[in-house]
Parts: sequence; C-alpha cells; structure tokens
Amino acid sequence: MTDAPIPSAALRLGLAGLIPTVAMLAAMAMLPDWRLLAAGIGIAYGAVILSFVGGAWWGIAAARAEGPAQGRLLAIAVLPSFPAWLALLLPPVPALVLLGLSFLALLPADVRLAREGLAPGWWFALRRVLSVAMAALHLAMAGLLMVSGPALPG
Repeated sequence: MTDAPIPSAALRLGLAGLIPTVAMLAAMAMLPDWRLLAAGIGIAYGAVILSFVGGAWWGIAAARAEGPAQGRLLAIAVLPSFPAWLALLLPPVPALVLLGLSFLALLPADVRLAREGLAPGWWFALRRVLSVAMAALHLAMAGLLMVSGPALPG
C-alpha cells in the first residue's frame, strides 16, 4: 500500500457517484410526502454501487492475481452482490442499515487489495472515502425514516 495520489479523474468520478445518494437523503429530508420513494431509489442505487465494487474486485482479480489467490479473490468479489440483492427485498429501514454496514464491510478487502499490490497504490485512500460516505449516507437515511416516519404520497 502506497501513498500514491488519487488520479483526479478517479476522485471526481468517485465523488460524483455519491451525488444520487446525497440527493435521495436530501429529498427524504425536504419532501416528506416522497420519503419512501426517495428511500427506495437510494436503496436501489446503493445495491448497484455495492455490486459495482464487487465487479471492480473481479476485474482486479482477473487482471492481477494468479493461481489460488485469483480464485479466492474471485470468490470474494461476488460477495457484495448478496447483501445488495437482499437489501432490495427488505423493508426500507433494514435495507438501508444492511447497505450501510455492507459498505463498511468492504474496507478490509480494499485494504488487502492495496497491501498485496493488486490494486493501485491510491485505491484504498479513495475506497475508504467512498465506502465511509456511502455507509454514513445510508445509515442517515435509515435514521431519518426511524425518527420521522415513512410519509406516503397523497
């Protein structure tokens, strides 16, 4: 793991990926009649991003790992899809909590990828920011639903 600077394109695009979740949290806070719809959109987007990270790990495994290490990493790469899928089946609060905790659970694998030199030197610095942000945003959405209730349209 090195302290290589995060490429500006990766940083900008990564941070831009937070915008839909920030927007859904803002919508939940400011538009109570649409709170459940915004939560559902936030859950769907979070599930997509969680699976996307698994896909990134798969790409790293395919390109950089070999032998048994590759097999282990490929197996780990499919894991984020399972809580992502489950979140789509759960009621909003448990789904948001599951997603929030799942984003935090990504961090040990990202550390390992960087430490073993499989991911770029800047990988963990970026993934840490994005995973912690996504976790905080999803947990904030869950908290908002628990405190304010799921107002419904009409």
